[in-house]
Amino acid sequence: MRTFLTIFTLTLGLGYTHLAQAQISGVVYGLNPNGDKVTLPQANVYWQNSEVGVTTDMNGNYTLETVPGKTTLVASYVGYRSEKKIVISRKGFTNFVLKPTAETLDGVDVTGRAKATSVDASRADLTYKIDDQELRKAACCNLSESFETNASVDVAYTDAITGTKQIEMLGLAGKYALIQRENIPYVRGLNANSGLGFIPGPFLEGIQVTKGLSSVMNGYESLTGQINVELLKPETSPRFLVNAFGNQGARAELNLLYTQPLGDRAGNTTLLHMGTIPIAMDVNDDDFADMPLNRQFNITNRTHFKGNNGWEGQVGVHFIDQEKRGGQLGFLNDDLQAPEAWGFSDRTRRAELFGKTGYVFENSVNRSFGFIYSASWQEKKAQFGERRYTGTQNALYLNSIFQDIIGNTSHKYRTGLSLQADEVSEGLRQNNEADIYQHERTEIVPGAYFEYTFAPNPRVTLVAGLRGDYNSYFEELFVTPRVNLRYAVSDLTTFRLGGGRGQRTPNFIAENYNVLASSRSLNFSNKVLPEVAWNSGFSVDQFIPVKGTKQIRLVADVFYTYFERKQVTDLDLSALEAFLINSRGSESLSVMAQADYTWFEGFESRLAYKYLRALDQFVDSKNWVYQVPRHRAFLNLAYETQNQWKFDATFNWFGQKRQPSTATSAQPFQREEFSPSFNTVNLQVNKSFQRLEFFVGVTNLFNFRQDNPIVNAENPFHPYFDSNFTWGPIFGRMTYAGLYYRIP
Repeated sequence: MRTFLTIFTLTLGLGYTHLAQAQISGVVYGLNPNGDKVTLPQANVYWQNSEVGVTTDMNGNYTLETVPGKTTLVASYVGYRSEKKIVISRKGFTNFVLKPTAETLDGVDVTGRAKATSVDASRADLTYKIDDQELRKAACCNLSESFETNASVDVAYTDAITGTKQIEMLGLAGKYALIQRENIPYVRGLNANSGLGFIPGPFLEGIQVTKGLSSVMNGYESLTGQINVELLKPETSPRFLVNAFGNQGARAELNLLYTQPLGDRAGNTTLLHMGTIPIAMDVNDDDFADMPLNRQFNITNRTHFKGNNGWEGQVGVHFIDQEKRGGQLGFLNDDLQAPEAWGFSDRTRRAELFGKTGYVFENSVNRSFGFIYSASWQEKKAQFGERRYTGTQNALYLNSIFQDIIGNTSHKYRTGLSLQADEVSEGLRQNNEADIYQHERTEIVPGAYFEYTFAPNPRVTLVAGLRGDYNSYFEELFVTPRVNLRYAVSDLTTFRLGGGRGQRTPNFIAENYNVLASSRSLNFSNKVLPEVAWNSGFSVDQFIPVKGTKQIRLVADVFYTYFERKQVTDLDLSALEAFLINSRGSESLSVMAQADYTWFEGFESRLAYKYLRALDQFVDSKNWVYQVPRHRAFLNLAYETQNQWKFDATFNWFGQKRQPSTATSAQPFQREEFSPSFNTVNLQVNKSFQRLEFFVGVTNLFNFRQDNPIVNAENPFHPYFDSNFTWGPIFGRMTYAGLYYRIP
């Protein structure tokens, strides 16, 4: 830790720097006579007292280069009042909501409703932008629950005890996607399985989901995609926000946000989350809590600032304290009649200092130099029956970015140096006896990258990047090439092609919590080695004209991932053991098609189908990855009335999922090789007033439940006890309600 602090202090002493691309993007909305938000195509967005500006696209989206010394952004549209905003950060979202002028109030034309989810048309990679409107269509309590109305990302529980939710992209676990909080790696290391639950949904301003490999600027750890979340910022957040949520599973949450301007050039925002599940539920009567008891305290404080001479930045602190307790009801209730009850507990604490500082050159709009930093500490202590786990991680992340053009704006480049350093310790033991597993490592990875963007005209974008990173623990140089090409044949058709390499370091225990929720002994047959994969993908974004001015937007994509080396957990070889091996030859093929259509004003649909062929190379043979459906279908229907009622329905169908083999189990404990297919329906209704919004909803409307998700639940200390057969909902129907109250 002393080494990390020294490096961090010296680096901060080098001076102020800037965040990457020096671009602001967002959406321009207008209010129609009924008070509904509509998108405004061809609206003007420009820096005040400058000649630098753009017009919005057909969905009201814009992206604008920053201008040194300019801090006021203006949006205007015929028939609407112009709106000005002071912008402190030079990367992120700044949305506008324009009000119609009084004299033209009755004559304002509705140009289209806001698209809550859209493909970023300007990017060379396939990136979906999800804004806060989409997030409010479902019970979005944290990041793991923010993808209920998105077909690109799947969410499932890892087991029937810990309550851990895992996302999946391209048929692979979420740990293979680079999950960032505002371009700072966040869900990684000891945080890989639990980190999704540490980002409260009501504080999200937007999410960008990139399928396939992301920019080399962001590091080498992306293997299947990137998810970048943007939190509410001082310059864009309301002054005060309250969100309250509760459901029939006894879950209650409260989120508070307060923003305070600090003069014209700075602002501070505090985001506070408190959540609890104080009562254990056992709907399926197996004597195990369907969800663990939970208590979480989560606070973030951030300050943004902008100087008079091109310097700007932000600094923030983040702290989390979470405690979970699950298992048999006797353990949770401290029942004196059940002193030998099987129990699960987890205490996680995390503290982080993060920031971005930088400088924009006064004599060049396109030239900037930036720096991103984060220093964090995390500790996990857990119990799984008679096993005890302890894990700590000290992490330091530094990334510098220099950006400029070569001759003209058709040729751009980004280059810089980075450092990712981790001190990780994991230990597992049987009660207070000898260690089952003990691993410590110090991993210092300095790196350098260069990325070139060629955009000769609006129809072509080529992004090619290369980075090299030296890993001190493995004593190995990682070379990471990546390329993405976008070609718009016409205004209706866009093709994208991309590919490259990625790698990451696994953490055997933290990433296999689900295995500990069983009686399986762990067999560590190989040492820790980096996971390495190649990914390639192709997509087509097609607008299909329908009668009148309507269009169907069809996005189809194919991605293939091949692993040179992957850490695979083999649960097939023996029902009594889990073999953690370094395997070669695992692969995944993902094929998806999605169609979006607006039937009439206020009523939209999104239909998607996905085929996944995800195979792992196990000890004996190559076989389907556990709990990944080969087929999935998805339908979302959203309707918004003129008087601020919103109705949302989501239909999910999941095909069969492969289960761990029980061929070597005793007859009473054997299970089918594949789960049955099943479907769920989620509904939600929102009603908005001037500052207040209420919502009620239900997930799993028809109360589908998986019977007996835990093998041998009656004897949790028996060798065949196992909770790794969770393929569907356990609780069944879940109703919920909540509210938002905001002061702009």
